[in-house]
Amino acid sequence: MNSPVDPGARQALRKKPPERTPEDLNTIYSYLHGMEILSNLREHQLRLMSARARYERYSGNQVLFCSETIARCWYILLSGSVLVKGSMVLPPCSFGKQFGGKRGCDCLVLEPSEMIVVENAKDNEDSILQREIPARQSRRRFRKINYKGERQTITDDVEVNSYLSLPADLTKMHLTDNPHPQVTHVSSSQSGCSIASDSGSSSLSDIYQATESEVGDVDLTRLPEGPVDSEDDEEEDEEIDRTDPLQGRDLVRECLEKEPADKTDDDIEQLLEFMHQLPAFANMTMSVRRELCSVMIFEVVEQAGAIILEDGQELDSWYVILNGTVEISHPDGKVENLFMGNSFGITPTLDKQYMHGIVRTKVDDCQFVCIAQQDYWRILNHVEKNTHKVEEEGEIVMVHEHRELDRSGTRKGHIVIKATPERLIMHLIEEHSIVDPTYIEDFLLTYRTFLESPLDVGIKLLEWFKIDSLRDKVTRIVLLWVNNHFNDFEGDPAMTRFLEEFEKNLEDTKMNGHLRLLNIACAAKAKWRQVVLQKASRESPLQFSLNGGSEKGFGIFVEGVEPGSKAADSGLKRGDQIMEVNGQNFENITFMKALEILRNNTHLALTVKTNIFVFKELLFRTEQEKSGVPHIPKIAEKKSNRHSIQHVPGDIEQTSQEKGSKKVKANTVSGGRNKIRKILDKTRFSILPPKLFSDGGLSQSQDDSIVGTRHCRHSLAIMPIPGTLSSSSPDLLQPTTSMLDFSNPSDIPDQVIRVFKVDQQSCYIIISKDTTAKEVVCHAVHEFGLTGASDTYSLCEVSVTPEGVIKQRRLPDQFSKLADRIQLNGRYYLKNNMETETLCSDEDAQELVKESQLSMLQLSTIEVATQLSMRDFDLFRNIEPTEYIDDLFKLNSKAGNTHLKRFEDIVNQETFWVASEILTEANQLKRMKIIKHFIKIALHCRECKNFNSMFAIISGLNLASVARLRGTWEKLPSKYEKHLQDLQDIFDPSRNMAKYRNILSSQSMQPPIIPLFPVVKKDMTFLHEGNDSEVDGLVNFEKLRMISKEIRQVVRMTSANMDPAMMFRQRKKRWRSLGSLSQGSTNSNMLDVQGGAHKKRARRSSLLNAKKLYEDAQMARKVKQYLSSLDVETDEEKFQMMSLQWEPAYGTLTKNLNEKRSAKSSEMSPVPMRSAGQTTKAHLHQPHRVSQVLQVPAVNLHPIRKKGQTKDPALM
Repeated sequence: MNSPVDPGARQALRKKPPERTPEDLNTIYSYLHGMEILSNLREHQLRLMSARARYERYSGNQVLFCSETIARCWYILLSGSVLVKGSMVLPPCSFGKQFGGKRGCDCLVLEPSEMIVVENAKDNEDSILQREIPARQSRRRFRKINYKGERQTITDDVEVNSYLSLPADLTKMHLTDNPHPQVTHVSSSQSGCSIASDSGSSSLSDIYQATESEVGDVDLTRLPEGPVDSEDDEEEDEEIDRTDPLQGRDLVRECLEKEPADKTDDDIEQLLEFMHQLPAFANMTMSVRRELCSVMIFEVVEQAGAIILEDGQELDSWYVILNGTVEISHPDGKVENLFMGNSFGITPTLDKQYMHGIVRTKVDDCQFVCIAQQDYWRILNHVEKNTHKVEEEGEIVMVHEHRELDRSGTRKGHIVIKATPERLIMHLIEEHSIVDPTYIEDFLLTYRTFLESPLDVGIKLLEWFKIDSLRDKVTRIVLLWVNNHFNDFEGDPAMTRFLEEFEKNLEDTKMNGHLRLLNIACAAKAKWRQVVLQKASRESPLQFSLNGGSEKGFGIFVEGVEPGSKAADSGLKRGDQIMEVNGQNFENITFMKALEILRNNTHLALTVKTNIFVFKELLFRTEQEKSGVPHIPKIAEKKSNRHSIQHVPGDIEQTSQEKGSKKVKANTVSGGRNKIRKILDKTRFSILPPKLFSDGGLSQSQDDSIVGTRHCRHSLAIMPIPGTLSSSSPDLLQPTTSMLDFSNPSDIPDQVIRVFKVDQQSCYIIISKDTTAKEVVCHAVHEFGLTGASDTYSLCEVSVTPEGVIKQRRLPDQFSKLADRIQLNGRYYLKNNMETETLCSDEDAQELVKESQLSMLQLSTIEVATQLSMRDFDLFRNIEPTEYIDDLFKLNSKAGNTHLKRFEDIVNQETFWVASEILTEANQLKRMKIIKHFIKIALHCRECKNFNSMFAIISGLNLASVARLRGTWEKLPSKYEKHLQDLQDIFDPSRNMAKYRNILSSQSMQPPIIPLFPVVKKDMTFLHEGNDSEVDGLVNFEKLRMISKEIRQVVRMTSANMDPAMMFRQRKKRWRSLGSLSQGSTNSNMLDVQGGAHKKRARRSSLLNAKKLYEDAQMARKVKQYLSSLDVETDEEKFQMMSLQWEPAYGTLTKNLNEKRSAKSSEMSPVPMRSAGQTTKAHLHQPHRVSQVLQVPAVNLHPIRKKGQTKDPALM
């Protein structure tokens, strides 16, 4: 294998950190600096990485790390491939980035791979998370303009402390007289200066719109605070008060204030990221933007009305507005307003130019960057020198640009900026320079914007595959395509045929390793699909054939489908694995049982997924059996003894005894075939069949006293656990019967259900997701001490409708996911099949109805924030990268952009949810408590890094109909006003929401993150609308490259799982709590983040406290049901009517309300907030409380004012 690592860098990385010389560190730094996947890191962070990183090489089929391993490092994949979190990772890519806690997943090296391993920073080493202050302090240099237009250049040495907090003049929001300013587009010919206006993007000043409240100023200093909180509320308040608010340094301003000569490559990259979102820089190449960032000077005008340029004044600079609004008064009387991102001043010539009109500021704290005429002309007119045009038959087909990404000269080369579609396809197999490492990824994501069909690319790849020298490169392209955008193949018959033909080519050329990787990628990326079939009668044929079954050690697979049949038309195809049929799990079922279910039902709702990898293994085993080499595992056979993995070398196999005597170390490669099998079995796509369940009876635990069974009317049972439960937990139960296997997450007993008898006695049973109804019956019979065989009993679900109608149904023996299926208005009962008894009395039915009726104040705020974040994150992470492209370019793809649309609507839905809850409550005290509840939820969302819901809640609290409830807000404790103010400050819109962006980009803000989606949408919309898709008849690939990079940054926010236990890891009290297990509660997986010894005690203690676990799980279930059944009002007129009904309009509005608003506007938060009056309760519901809404193209906070109530689809 040819190594992609520079030999000098590899040699330096192999040295131990203490042995590395300064030359070694510089070599490593230069190599890391050239990697695109590390482009988001700054110079000081790369320097620190250079001292910690090391080079490692692994052979194929080895375990890199296990789920129980403590995360002490992360990896950069240079070559080869790995399997992690059910997905194949291909180079260049980083993975495993996690600061503390257990991995929670396994990683398998699929083929010989090279990696750079980076050790995590220690807890006390905050330097890796903070921008270092250089040893020699940089000089600040910027200009201030006073009211008279006089300029003063500020040049001084900067104090260290001045860099540690946001400048005070950036903590304010400035509202203009017109709350809805419009951008006036003026051509450069209409004035003496060049003006670039934003096409489609809002300026900072109009990012929010204000709606005036009806309430006047009220002095509340002598009013009493709200009622005293309960003890639980006080404890939670203490936790909230101890939580540090999110703070971010204003890195952009730090870079802007530096002398141009003092700006480092790090500073220029920081400025480049900020400037590329501004309209003034649209259609400029990246090298031009970089040059402009290196010479720009920062200028601040502190007062409104200051004259920047006089009529007839000679121009010497090009200006770009970073914050505020300016007004140009032309000699003909015409007035135009320019906002953030617009430009004015000279054009790129050396001729003398003069201003036609007067330019003055309209608001305080206007900020600009200025570029001198000489520099502006030089940079824009020397672009041609850096470009190289490729011509064919006298026509330009491609334009390259020579680009240097730093001043050291280590990162330079040519990059494609525009070309014809055919030439862009050809460039896939050409050599790519160090400055364009992601060309293939960018092309595979964006080709759909300039090609009619993906088959245009597929046909060329098949042609190139026939050329020996290109075969390996073509295979890597297809692997990357399948791994990144499998939705291009699913559902497209032409692309499916392409993939089948490519697989056949791999087989014919004996590229078995690549074929295996392709099959794994297909299995990993395939999604579950719903196929509904209707048979005329039970005797009607199935129209498809099956293979597999648990007796063979496989799931149930579709072996063939009749062409032209209804099954084929519905999307069923050869190689599909049947996961469920009519709600019954088919993953662990015998062939005859599956066939019986399919034949005995006329309506078949099949859940299937493509699983070619395992299907081929099944066919291979079937052929072996036909050849006289049977492989029929016994029922009690261990998973480690089942069928082997393809292409696993024999030299890494181990016997079970060797495995038992050999401890697997963290980050080492050992464990052999058995460990690899477990990892593959644990992947979500089940590329190998899971362990079958025995049909035999269940045995009781050896020591019932351990878990305290038969306690009063309630007893605890735990489903049988294998004797090899956990080598690290010997003090747990050790039953004799091996029924569950911890190598499969679905086998872990991590859920609790409650089973009742007819006399209403109950017991708590700890189960796993795959525990069946039959197994629960067996154990419930034992726990209740009933005589007779378990076959005479069945598990029934009893539910009660809101009208009091009792429904009862018997669950099938193979029914699983019991904890997830039960609702609040239902119970599980153990029923004697020989008796016709009433399981649930009328009194118990009424109790169930009462329990299922939920109100906001009954719910835990932490649990609401957790479930809200997990639900939203699940939707966010399921957005395919292609959905962003389809939405931006308005493409009608077969895959669609369903997930994106649903996630886009969340801000509006959650905003109206907040208002609906508050305004439907008639009691004033309860309204205040609901407001307090929502502020707590928003604070918890901040801990969960859920900025989207946090902003939605703040917006809901600041709708005009809620903001005007003066009497309600008076009762809110002042500290919650302060908490709300802190949350609002995060979304300060000055300089393109610099505070929010600084927080989001800080290295301490690690995935998982749910960003504020309207800002994401705004950034992408500007990149699309602010840059032409075609330039001189060629595809503007520079634009597509910028959009791809933006999408990658968004997708990186979902690179880690959202673990509820890790959300609140700063809360020491919660770490000590046991809480519920994995039934979706806040304490889910809490046990897995503890140390080894403590984990043993915690897990054992949790078994002793099954009732508490059940209650915690019930709270999670309540929150889920509450969120899924919300009726959200979207009519703001109704909101206003309800608001006036509870608190009629006050007739004593303050006379000088408008004057006060104007005077205090400079102190207002970007998001709706309450300004501080002359009271001791800061920021308390004042009259100029405003409802402000984020305005982003195509993302309206209030899209449609519907009359009446609408069902909220996203909250289901």
